[in-house]
Amino acid sequence: MSGARKIHLPDRNQQRGRRRFLPFNYRGLIFDLALFAFNVFLVRLLTRHVGSLLSRTFLSDDMRAGRTLLAVISTALALQLVGAWLKRRPLQARLHARGEGVPMAFGILLVLHFALTLVTSAGIVALLLSEASGGTMVLVFFLSLIPTAFVWRAITPYKKPPEPDWRNSREVEIVADLCLFAYMLVNLAVWNTLTAGANTPAAGLGDLFSRALGFVLMSPVLLLFYLPPRLLFLVEDYKYRATWLSMTLAVAPVAYRIIYGVPPSTGW
Repeated sequence: MSGARKIHLPDRNQQRGRRRFLPFNYRGLIFDLALFAFNVFLVRLLTRHVGSLLSRTFLSDDMRAGRTLLAVISTALALQLVGAWLKRRPLQARLHARGEGVPMAFGILLVLHFALTLVTSAGIVALLLSEASGGTMVLVFFLSLIPTAFVWRAITPYKKPPEPDWRNSREVEIVADLCLFAYMLVNLAVWNTLTAGANTPAAGLGDLFSRALGFVLMSPVLLLFYLPPRLLFLVEDYKYRATWLSMTLAVAPVAYRIIYGVPPSTGW
């Protein structure tokens, strides 16, 4: 069409020269800021409920709590599947429009995602142990690996870009982002429950130093809970400085609770 308006997209080098601090898409930054806000103001409430379910399930053999916990974990996994499926179209459309791809190094992060999936599957097997046969547990174990395949598929470019459809809309991607954030919140609640015993206030400078060192050693485990839900945002904004600042801010409350500690009355 001769009268159509031509859209000019600068090449990758020009884009990098113009945008070195803020990414083109702010969804990852919003994800981190929302996580920071939740970590500061609302995580106590969610952790209290999930922690109670974990305690009643594994320490008190409460079958009802176990079924509820199983429903929470299964729902979180299902939301991640939905989020990864809906995220592929808009994510790949933006990467294709800017002439960008996904570095091979993200394969390492997929390994982290796979490890988190294995941890989750182990929890599901433990919850089903008294109600399911051995064959069912094996089936659940392997089916729980599917989320990594969905994430891998979401970051894999199309061989031929598909025609836009309803999955390219802003509203659908908002739903995808909310699903991934809900998955992150369950991970956060489990993490806070598992580390609650180490969150008492530090006794002095020596204790602060040892805790800081312990946090550094514990960082790979923290990344196991944080990076997999963040992965589908990171493939798009990893090369911008604001991304790493927002990611640091997102995990700062966790670092504070582990290194400096909080009063026991806060109920972490």
